[in-house]
Amino acid sequence: MVAEPPRRSPYSARAKIGRVLWSVAAVLVFKASPSGWNGLRRGLLRLFGAKVGAGSAIHPSVHIEIPWNLEIGTNVRVCERAILYCLGPVVIGDGTLVGPFVHLCAGTHDYTNPAFTLVRSSITVGARCALLTASFVAPGVVVADGTVLLARAGLFKNSEADTTYEGNPAKAVVKS
Repeated sequence: MVAEPPRRSPYSARAKIGRVLWSVAAVLVFKASPSGWNGLRRGLLRLFGAKVGAGSAIHPSVHIEIPWNLEIGTNVRVCERAILYCLGPVVIGDGTLVGPFVHLCAGTHDYTNPAFTLVRSSITVGARCALLTASFVAPGVVVADGTVLLARAGLFKNSEADTTYEGNPAKAVVKS
């Protein structure tokens, strides 16, 4: 049996300490805060380096990995149990709805490399988008302004502005 090649962490000691501190703060403060206390959650995210616009509402059950890679515009709503997996930068534009159980995944692994190296790609979600229940946005994808992802849609390529998508992989809904 051949041993797996040794892997080096892509994270510095400072980043590892920051992730541990965020994990503790997320459990003790972020997730424990009442639903209406959006100001507290915005402030805590800002304390950990996130950029969060005024009027944004983030539910306490949202899972955020590496908040210093997160930028949320004004009047954004992030609903219950959404996952903002910010291994790479994640930007969410003004007036966007991130529905329940939505997963924004800004990280993956290079499966073609025997070391299975970490790939951190950005995700940009434009303004006035609606990512509905349990939709998924893959690493490196740009969700154009006004895009609607219907429930369970999986977006693996950049979207077109003001277009509705459904299915997995997501395809534009044909208007009849």
